[in-house]
Amino acid sequence: MDKDEHKQPNGIEKDESMPEQGAEGQGKWKAFFAKRWAFPALYLMAAAFIIALMYGQAHRITNVEGNNSATPAANSSQTGQPKAVTTATTTSFVWPIAPDTTGAKVVRGFFDANAKGASLQALAADLVSYNNSYQGSTGDDIAMSGHSKTFGVVAAAAGTITDVRNSPVMGWTVVVKSANGYMETYQSLGTVDVKEGQQVTQGQDLGASGYNQREANLGNHLFFEIEKNGVAIDPGTVLPKSI
Repeated sequence: MDKDEHKQPNGIEKDESMPEQGAEGQGKWKAFFAKRWAFPALYLMAAAFIIALMYGQAHRITNVEGNNSATPAANSSQTGQPKAVTTATTTSFVWPIAPDTTGAKVVRGFFDANAKGASLQALAADLVSYNNSYQGSTGDDIAMSGHSKTFGVVAAAAGTITDVRNSPVMGWTVVVKSANGYMETYQSLGTVDVKEGQQVTQGQDLGASGYNQREANLGNHLFFEIEKNGVAIDPGTVLPKSI
């Protein structure tokens, strides 16, 4: 055989006694991944690493909060005066109907698919049907007996009026921003006695109940929604037990 036949295209002779570069390493990796436990093992290692990072971060935050919580006590010992807490941590609510209203009741409640012991019939009753579609109610619908009587609507909690608008679909809507991340929405109002930017106290008159297209089957009523940090919650968890 001609000696030139052992040369590579670039003119360098090929040493057939040496294996292809990296072939042995590639073979080892292929053998490793061919084992059934290879991928689960790698997954568990990665998961353990992530959990360890999360635990370390949570532990660090806890230590920081613990150190911060000790600061007021240290300041108090230095000044000789206890540090007063001026920010309320809770917000109280009352039913959003005028005190002289009698006979009002919740005719459709908050839809909670995770409610313990809730029957399909009860969950179906808390669905809103409009334009051939269904949606879980995000609040309470309140009406008088017969669904035809108008009643006064009041602020369930003190706050600032952030929105006042009217539409045929929802009727008059009033939105109140309260303390501690709460926001209350009053819809299906027939009349409104407040304006945007106004400060209201708990129990202050907002307007009166009315009608809307989206919940036409409920007649004259009020739709009342409470949000906590942007998420609708069941009004029954913060309102008094009975109207």
